[in-house]
Amino acid sequence: MGLPACPGGQQLDGEPLVAGMSTSGIKEVLESNYGQIVECLSPEADRVLEEAKCILSKEELDLIMSKRTNVEKVSILLNKLMTKDNETCKKFFETLIIRIQDDIFPMRLENLFVAAGDHEVLSSRELSESNSSGATNSEVELDATDKPQTGRKRKATKVANQKSTKVKRVRKANSCQAREVKSSSTAPFTESQEVDMSFQAGEEYLNLPAISDFAEDYKSLMVKCVSEKYEANMAKEDQMKQVIIDQTFRTLTMKDGNVAKLKERIDASRDDVLSSPGLEENQDTVANLTEFLSKKHVSNCRVHILLGKAGTGKTKLMHKVCYEWAQGTLSQFQYVFLFEFRQLNLINKSIDLKSMLFDLYLQPQRNSHAVFRFIIGNPEKILILFDGFDEFAGKASVLTAPVSNDPMAPLSVGQLFSSLYNGKLLPGCTILITSRPKDVLSLPLDVVGQVGEVSGFNQSKIEEYARRFFRDSKQNHQAICHLQKNRKILNMCYIPAMCWIVFLCLERLLAPCTAEPKLPHTMTQFYIKMLTVFLSKGTTSKRARANTETRLLNKHREDIYGLCELAIKGLQESKSVFYLRDLLSEKIVDFASLYGFLTTFEVKTIDQNQENGHAFIHLTLQEFLAALYQMIDNTISDQVLKRTFSLKSKWTSKNDLRNEFTAAIHVFLSGLASKGCKQFLSTLANKNEAWVQMKQKAILQNLQRLATTNLTGPKIIELCHCVYETQDCDLAQEVAAQLKSKFELRNFRLTPADMTVLTFVINSGASCISLDIGGCAMDLECVAILGTCKNIEVLVFKSRKYADRFAGTLSEIIPKVSSLKKLILTSCNISVMGIIHLASALKICHHLEEINLQDNELGDAGITVLVDVLPEMGSLRKIELGDNNITVDGILRIANTINTCSNILDIHVSDGGNVATIRFFSSSTSNPINRSLSPSMEREGSHETLLRKLSLVSCRLAAQHVHALGEILQRCPLLGCLDLSGNELKDHGLRRLVDILQDCHIFKLINLSNNSISEDGVLCLASVLKKCPWMSAVEVSLKHDQTVLLKFSEQNKDTEVRDELNPQPMVFKLSGTGDSKIMPAPLKKLSLTNCCFQLKHLKELGCSLENCNDLAELDLSNNALGDGGIEMFVKLLPKLQVSRLINISNNFISLAGVLCLAGCLNRVRNIMEVEVSLGKSGKGLIKFHGKCRVNEFQESALSFETQYGKQDISVPKKIRLEDCETDVATMGNLCLILEQCSGLTELDLSNNALSDDVITELLNHLPNLRDLKILTITDNIISPEAILLLANSLNICENVLKVEVRASGRASIRLEKNVCSLEGNGKKPDPLPSQILSLKECNLDKRSVESLFKILKHSKDLTELDLSCNLLGDEGVQYLRDSLPKLQVLKVIDVSNNRISPAGVLYLVESLYTCSNVTEVEVSLASPGRSLIKFARRCEKKVCSVKECKFKERELSKLFSIIEQCTHLTELNLTRNMMGDEGLRSLVEVVTNLKDLKELNLQRNGISLAAMESLLEACMACPKALTVRFEEQWITGEDAANLTQCICTHLNVADIGVKKNTVSVRLVDDSWRLAGDDSTRIDPGAQHPSLQSISLYECGIEAPQLLRLAPIIKQCSDLVELHLFRNKIGNKGAEILAAILPVFQRLKKLSLEAINIDSQGMVTLAASLCKCRDIKEINLSQNELGEEGATELGKILPRLEQLKKINFSGISTAAGLVGTNRLVTGLSNCTILEEINLDSLTLSDSGAQLLADRMLKMARLKKLNLRSNSIGWKGAAHLASGLKSCPAIVEIDLWGNTIEDVGVMKLADVLPVMKHLKILNLTQNNITATGGERLAQALKQCPSVEEIHLSTNKIGDQTVKKLSEALPKLPCLKTLNLHSTELTSDGGEILAQHLALCSSIEVISLPENHFGNKGVMELAMALQKMTSLKTLDLRLNRFDDRVAAELTAGLVCCPSIEEVILSWNDIGDEGAVRLADALPRMQCLKKLDLEGNKITAAGAEKLAASLHQCSFVEVIRLWKNNISKDREHSLQEQDSRLNFLSV
Repeated sequence: MGLPACPGGQQLDGEPLVAGMSTSGIKEVLESNYGQIVECLSPEADRVLEEAKCILSKEELDLIMSKRTNVEKVSILLNKLMTKDNETCKKFFETLIIRIQDDIFPMRLENLFVAAGDHEVLSSRELSESNSSGATNSEVELDATDKPQTGRKRKATKVANQKSTKVKRVRKANSCQAREVKSSSTAPFTESQEVDMSFQAGEEYLNLPAISDFAEDYKSLMVKCVSEKYEANMAKEDQMKQVIIDQTFRTLTMKDGNVAKLKERIDASRDDVLSSPGLEENQDTVANLTEFLSKKHVSNCRVHILLGKAGTGKTKLMHKVCYEWAQGTLSQFQYVFLFEFRQLNLINKSIDLKSMLFDLYLQPQRNSHAVFRFIIGNPEKILILFDGFDEFAGKASVLTAPVSNDPMAPLSVGQLFSSLYNGKLLPGCTILITSRPKDVLSLPLDVVGQVGEVSGFNQSKIEEYARRFFRDSKQNHQAICHLQKNRKILNMCYIPAMCWIVFLCLERLLAPCTAEPKLPHTMTQFYIKMLTVFLSKGTTSKRARANTETRLLNKHREDIYGLCELAIKGLQESKSVFYLRDLLSEKIVDFASLYGFLTTFEVKTIDQNQENGHAFIHLTLQEFLAALYQMIDNTISDQVLKRTFSLKSKWTSKNDLRNEFTAAIHVFLSGLASKGCKQFLSTLANKNEAWVQMKQKAILQNLQRLATTNLTGPKIIELCHCVYETQDCDLAQEVAAQLKSKFELRNFRLTPADMTVLTFVINSGASCISLDIGGCAMDLECVAILGTCKNIEVLVFKSRKYADRFAGTLSEIIPKVSSLKKLILTSCNISVMGIIHLASALKICHHLEEINLQDNELGDAGITVLVDVLPEMGSLRKIELGDNNITVDGILRIANTINTCSNILDIHVSDGGNVATIRFFSSSTSNPINRSLSPSMEREGSHETLLRKLSLVSCRLAAQHVHALGEILQRCPLLGCLDLSGNELKDHGLRRLVDILQDCHIFKLINLSNNSISEDGVLCLASVLKKCPWMSAVEVSLKHDQTVLLKFSEQNKDTEVRDELNPQPMVFKLSGTGDSKIMPAPLKKLSLTNCCFQLKHLKELGCSLENCNDLAELDLSNNALGDGGIEMFVKLLPKLQVSRLINISNNFISLAGVLCLAGCLNRVRNIMEVEVSLGKSGKGLIKFHGKCRVNEFQESALSFETQYGKQDISVPKKIRLEDCETDVATMGNLCLILEQCSGLTELDLSNNALSDDVITELLNHLPNLRDLKILTITDNIISPEAILLLANSLNICENVLKVEVRASGRASIRLEKNVCSLEGNGKKPDPLPSQILSLKECNLDKRSVESLFKILKHSKDLTELDLSCNLLGDEGVQYLRDSLPKLQVLKVIDVSNNRISPAGVLYLVESLYTCSNVTEVEVSLASPGRSLIKFARRCEKKVCSVKECKFKERELSKLFSIIEQCTHLTELNLTRNMMGDEGLRSLVEVVTNLKDLKELNLQRNGISLAAMESLLEACMACPKALTVRFEEQWITGEDAANLTQCICTHLNVADIGVKKNTVSVRLVDDSWRLAGDDSTRIDPGAQHPSLQSISLYECGIEAPQLLRLAPIIKQCSDLVELHLFRNKIGNKGAEILAAILPVFQRLKKLSLEAINIDSQGMVTLAASLCKCRDIKEINLSQNELGEEGATELGKILPRLEQLKKINFSGISTAAGLVGTNRLVTGLSNCTILEEINLDSLTLSDSGAQLLADRMLKMARLKKLNLRSNSIGWKGAAHLASGLKSCPAIVEIDLWGNTIEDVGVMKLADVLPVMKHLKILNLTQNNITATGGERLAQALKQCPSVEEIHLSTNKIGDQTVKKLSEALPKLPCLKTLNLHSTELTSDGGEILAQHLALCSSIEVISLPENHFGNKGVMELAMALQKMTSLKTLDLRLNRFDDRVAAELTAGLVCCPSIEEVILSWNDIGDEGAVRLADALPRMQCLKKLDLEGNKITAAGAEKLAASLHQCSFVEVIRLWKNNISKDREHSLQEQDSRLNFLSV
C-alpha cells in the first residue's frame, strides 16, 4: 500500500518557496545546447536511433538512415524531435540517460535535461547562499557514506571545502543559475553563446544541485510518512485489543542454510507451516528483524522469504520493518518500499519501475527523476518488501514470465516482479517476500538467500496475550483453563489473528452475567458461537442473551446468507480480498463491517486514487461461511455434496489454486453434519430438520467411504479432523476399523490438535492399530497426548529431529499404553541420556514384544544400559540395536547377553555393529533354559530345547578378542550356530579359537570365513576333525572371498535339540536291556579348496587324516598338486579310508596323472567311479561306494566264497576321461590298467580326439574288459572306417548287445557279461540276448553298406538295424533288398530318410515276397519320412503301407503288380498317393484276388463317388469281412448324404461311419444271404439284414439330407447305434428322427450332440424316445432344453429302465430351476445308470438334493459329472449322502462349483466307501486348508485313485503336507493337478519328497504357485525316481537358473517325459544351455515350453543347435523372452520347431 505524498507547495522548515521553469523548457535546452548535444550523441548514434524508433514515423526514420555520417543522422533526429510535444522529448532524453550507461552527457547538460519542465522549488536562503559562494567552490563530497556511487560513477575535480552543507547550497545555486541562463536563450545558438556554455560545461555545472540532495529529501519525506501512518495504526489496534505488532508476540525463525531443500520441506508440510529441518540441515535460530536483515546473515543471494500461516502477522511485520527503518534501525538501506499484492492485483496495465516505486508507494516532492537515478545507481541501498504473495493473482505465471533489465520498459506487474526477483532490474537490491508456504512453490527458489518463518504464538505467548486482553483475572483464568482442556481451540490460538477472535468470543461467553457457559469444543461449534457473539454486540442482559441466538439468526438470515454467498464466491474465484466490483451489494458490506466480519482497508491505484478493499477477518471465517452456504442453500442437494466433498490433498498442482483457498471447508462441512447443528442449520435455511438431516447424512456417508480408500498420511489426519468435528463416536469407531492398518504418517508436521483428533479416532476403535510416524516434525506436547491412547499395538517413530528430550517424554507415556507390543525408534538421534530414561520405562513395560532402536547414538554406554534391563523384560521377542556407534567392546557386551538373559534365541551383529539383532524365545517355541541346572541335567529334564545362534559378522574381532569371546562361548551350553565371518582373526586367532573348541557347546555350524587365514592356518583346521569327534565337515576356500565353515553333526553329544527353523522329531532308542543305544559317529567332510596346496603339504595333511576313519568326503580341488602330488596322493589313498568322494579337480595334472588315477581303481576296492578331465573344467573326482566300507566288503566276500566257492565279486566301477588326447601307446597302457580292474562296468571317453588306430587298440582290448557294460565315446570325430570298426565289435566281442554310432561324434557300445547261474556246484551259462546296431546319421552310401553287410553276415543274433538318415539312395535300397535273405535280422530294419525315390519304394515293397521273414513294409516319402522293414519268424499277417509316394502311372501299375504277388497280404494302406479313379480301377482287380485282405485304406487319393461304388461292388466277392476307408474333400453335406445312401444299398455293409471328410465302411461275409439269392442290393421296402451302426459326425448333414436318407435308414430295423454328432439338422431334423426312431426296436445307443434343436425339438424327440425301451445310452449335449423340453424328458426317462449312460452336458436351458428339477426327478427309475453327465446344467443346491435322492438307488453308478452347476456346500452335503450308496463310483467331477470347506468335508466322510474311485476333480471350489486337510486324510483310504484335481483352491502348504502323507498309499496315482493352490517352497519341498515314492505318476501340474528355487530343487531330486512321468507343468513358480542343473538332471531321469512346461519363470541362458544339453537324452519329449523367461538369443541358439539331434521334439516355445524380432526370425528359419508366437 502506498504512502500519502506531502502536498505540493507545502512549506518545509519555515522557508519561502520559489517556483522553477515551465514544462516548455526542454526545447529551449535543445536549442541552446544544440552543438554539444550533437557532439555527445554522434559516437552512440546507432543506440540513440534504436531508442528513437518508438517515437519516429517510418518516413522520418528512413530519412535519418539515408544520411552517411553519424553527425548528420543526429542533427536530423534533433530537428525531428523539435516537432514533437514536450513530454515526448523529455521522456526520450531521460530514457537515454538511464539506458546508456556510458556517461553520454556531461553532468551539467544532464541536469538541464532532468530539470527541464519540472516544478522545482528552492528556498530563498539557498539561492542567496549559492550566489555568494560563486564558482570558487569546485570540490564536492560524493555521499554521506564516503563511498563513490554505484551505478553511474563520475570523477569530479577535488576542491577544498570544509562543510558539505555549504557545497550543497552552492550546487542548488548553480542549478538556479543554469535555469536562468537557459530561460534567457530563446534563439538558436550563436558562437558567443557557445563559448559561454562551454564555460559552464567545464566547471560551473558542478554547482548544480547533486542527485544525493534529492535522495536525502526523499528519504526524509518517506521517514515522516511511514512513522505517522504506523503510529496511527498502533493506536487503533490497541483500542480494539488486537495483537499489536510488538515483537513480544511474534517468533521469527531463521531457516539457515540449504535453502535448496526449501521445496522439499514445504512438500513435507500438511498445512501452511514448514516442517522442522533434518539433522543434515543447520538448526533454526530465533531472530528479530534486525538480525534477519543484517549484513552478516545475508548471503550472496539478495532475495529473502518470510513464511507463515494466514493470520500469523506477516503483513503487520512488514509494516514493522518499515517502522524500524524509519526509526533508524536498518541504516544500511536508503529506502524501504512496501507493496502489497492485494494492491498490485488492481494494476491491469503496463507500468515501468519508476511508476511502480513512486506512483504506488510515495511520490518525491522534488525531481523524481533524480531520485530514480539515485535508486538505479545505488540498488544495494534499496529494500523492497512484497507482502502477501499468496494473494497475487499472477503467481502461477511467475516462473514463465519474461524478464527485462530495462528500468524504463513498460511491463505488467508480474513481469516487473519477476525482473526484480531474478535480479534483472535493480541488481543488488534486497527483496523480502511474505507468503503462505505452499504458494512459494510458484517461485524459483534457487535465488533465495534466506528463509524465515513467522511461527505465531506458543502457549506461553497465548497466556501473556490473555493477561493483556482480559482485564478481569477470573475471566483470564477461565479462558486459559478452557483452552488447555480443548486442544482444537487452543490450536486456533497459535495464530495471533485467530487468538484475538477466540478471546473476543470467550470474553462474551464468560461475561459476569453468564452462569456456567457452554463453551465450544470444536472449530465448527466455535464459529457458530462466534457468529452469534458478533451479532449480539450491545446485548448485555442475561435474559436477552438467553433468547438472542435464534432471534438474531432469524433477524439477519438474509444478511448471513448474502455473506455466505460472498464467501463461497470468493473461494470459487480464489479471492480473499474484495473490492467494490466484487461485492454482491453494499448492504452486505455495511452489515459485515458493522458486526466485524469484514475488515476494510485503503489501497492506492496507479492514478493516485484511493480505493477501499475488504477481507474477512480471517480466511477460516470465509471457509466456515462457504461451508455454511453449502449446507443452507436450496440449490445444493445432498447428491451434489456427495460429489464435491473431498479431503484436502497435499499433492496439488501449482495451477490448482482453488485448493489453496479451501483448506478447511471439508472440516467445517463435517462439523456442520453433527447432530448438534441440526437446529442451527434449520433456522438459517428456513427448512425443517429432515431436509437438513439429508445433507448431513451425505457428508457422514462420504466420511465412511473415504475411510475405505487408500489414504496418504496427511489425508488420514484430515479425515480424523473431520470425524472429530462431528463428535460422532459411532462414526469414529467405524473409521478406526477401516484404517486399522493404514495409520502411516510421513514427512509432514503434526500439531497437538492433530494428535488430539488422531487419538480420538484410535480410542474409538474396537481393535488395536499400528501407528507409524516417520519424519514428522512435532512438539513434545504431541508425544504426551499419545499417552491417552489405549489402542496402539505398534508404535513407530523415525526422525532425526527427536533426540533425548523426545525419548524422555516418550518414556513417560509408553508404560501407560498397555496395548503396545512393538516399539520402533529408528534414526531418532537418541544418545545414552535418552536411553537411560527409556530403559527405566521399558523394564516395566511387560507388554512389549519387539523393540527397534536402530540408527541412534547409544554407543557402548547406552548399549550397556539397555542390555542390563533385558532380563526383566519377559515378554520381549526381538530387539534391534544396529547402527549405534558401537565398538568391539559393545559388541561383546551384546554377545554376553546370551548368558545373562535366559530366553535369548539368537544374536546377530554385523557390519561393525551397524546391524545388531537379538531374538528371544516365543512362548510357543520352548521353555526358557533354567540356569540353575547343569548342562547334563538340563538335557535329561527337557524333552526338547531350542538351539541358540550367535552371529558376529564383520565386527573387527581380532586375536586379542578371542579370549573374551571364548569365555562367553564356554558359558553358553546350547549354541547351535556361531558366525564369526568377516573379522580379523588371522592364523593366530584361528589357532586360539581351535584350542577352545572342545570346551564349547556348539551343535551345528561355525563360520570363520573372510578372516585373512593363510595356508598354514588351513592345515590346523584339518586336525579339528580328530579333536572334535562330533564335527561333521570342514569347508575351506581361500579364493577371493574366503570360506571357512566348521559343521557339526545333528546328533551332537547325544543332546536332543532342535532348531526353530528346522524342527527334528525326538527319537529315544533303547536296547533290550533298557540302556540307551550308542549312536554311530557321523561321517565327515573336509574341503580345502583354493588353498595353494602343493606336494609339500600332502605329507602333513596325510598325517592329520591318517586315523580319521569316518571321513566321507575330501575336497582338494583348485590347488597345485601336479602329477607328483597325484602320485603321492594315490599312495595315501588306502590309509585315508574316505567313504564317499574325493575331489582333486584343477590340480595341474597331465596324462601321467590320469593313468595314475586310473590305477587307483585297483588299489582301493570300494572306489566306484573315477572322473578326470584335462580340459577347461579340470575335473578330477574319485567316488566311493557309500554303503560298502572296506571291512564290510571283505566280510561279505568271504561269506560268499564259503558258500559258493571263489567268485569274482566286485563293486561296480566307472571311469570317465574327458579332453585327454591319447595316442595308441597311452590307450594300450590305459587298457592294460583297466584289464586288471575287477568290476569295471562303464568306460566313458568324451572329447578325447581318438584316431582310428586308437579306436582299434581300444576294441582289441574290449574282450578282456570282462565286467564292462557300457563303452561311450562322445564329442569325437568318427571316420567311416571307425564306424565299421565299431560295428564289427558285434563280432569281436560276444558280450556286445548294442552298438550305436553317430558321425557327429557320439558312439556307445553296450555289453552284458555272460552270467553263470549257480546250481549246486555246477555252472550253466545263460543264453545271450539279441544284438542291436544303430548307424544313424553316419553318411553311409551303397559302398559303405556293402562293407557293412560283409560284417553283419557273421552276426547271428542281430535284432534291429537302424540305417536311417544316411545316403543309401535307390541303389543302396536295392542292394539291401537283395541281401535280406542272407541277413539274420530278427525284428526291424530302419532305412528312413535315405534319399530314395518311388523306384526305391518299389524295391522295399518287393521284399514282402522276396524274403519270407518280412512281415511288414512301411514307407512314406513325405517329411519326416519313414521306411521300415519288419520281420517275424512266423508270418501270420503281412502289411503293406505306402503313403505319399507320388507315383507316376507306370510306377503305380508296377506297385499293383507287386502287391498282387503278395497273396497273403492282410492290410493295405495306400494313403495320399493320388491314384485317382483310373488307379482305383486297376487296384480293384488286385484287391479281389487278395483273399486274406482285411483292411484297405484309400484316404486322400482323389477318388470319385462312382469309383467308390464300383470298389464296394467288387468287394462283394471277398469271402471275408473287409474294412474300407476313404477320405476326400468333397465328402460333406449333400455328397456325404449321397455316399451314405449309396453304401446303405449294399446288403453286406455292417457299419457306416462318416466323420468330417472321412468314410469308414465295414463289410461282412456272405453268411447273411439266403440260399439261392444272388442279389447284393436292397429292394425297395425290404429290410436291411446286416447294418447295425450309422455314425455321421460333423459332415454337414442338415434336415433336407436327413429327409432323403430317412427311407433307407428306416429299413435298417436291426440298427443298434445311431450317431448324428454336430450336424445342424434342427427341429425339422428332430421331426424326421422322431418318425423313424420307433422302427429301431434294438437301438442301444443314440447320440444327438449339438444338432441345433431347441425346446420344441426336444419335446418332439422325447415323445419318440419313450418307444425305444431297450436304449442304454443317450447323448443330447450341446442343445437347447427349455422348460418344456426338460419336462418332457423328465416324463419319459422313468420308462427307460435299461438306461446306463446319459449326457446332458452343455445344454442351454431357459427353464431355470423348475425345468432342471423336473429333469432330475425323471431319473427315479433309472436304477442301473452307470454314467451321469450334467455338465453346466445349473442344478444348484435344490437340484443336487433331488439328484442325491435318486442316487440312493443307483448302486452301479460309476461316473458323475456335475461341472459348473452352482452347487454350494449344502448341495455337496446331499451328494455325499447319495454317494454312500454308490460303491462302484469311479469318477467324480465337481469342477467349478462352490462346495467350500463344509462341502468337501462331507465328501471326505464318504470317500473311504469308494474303493474303486479313480478320478476326483474338485477344481475351483473355494476350498481352503481346513477342508483340504480333511480331504487329504480321507484319500489315504482310496487306493485306486489315479487322478486328483484340486486346482484354483486356496489349500496352501498345510493341505499339501497332509496330501503328501497320503501319496505313498496311492499306488495307482497318475495325475496330480495343484494349479494355483498357494503353495510355497515349504509345501513344495514336502510334496516333492513324497512324489518320489509315486512310481506310477504320469502328470504333475503345479503352475502359478510359489515353489521358488527351494521347492523346485527338491522336486528335481524327486524326478530321478519318476520313470513314468509324461507331463510336468511348473509355470509361474518363481525359480531361476540356480536350479537349472538339478532340474535338467532330474528330467533326464524321466524316460517317458513328453511335455515340460517351464514358462513365466526367471530361466536365463544358463538354464537354456542346460536344457539344450539334456534334450538328446529325453527321447520321448514332444513339447518344451519356455515362454516368458529371460532367455536371450545366445540361449535360443543353443536350443536350436540341440534340436538337430532331437527329431522327436515337436515344438519349443520361446515367446516373450529377451530376443529381438530379427533374431527370432533367423532362428525360426534355422528350425521351424522354435515357436516365438503367443499360440
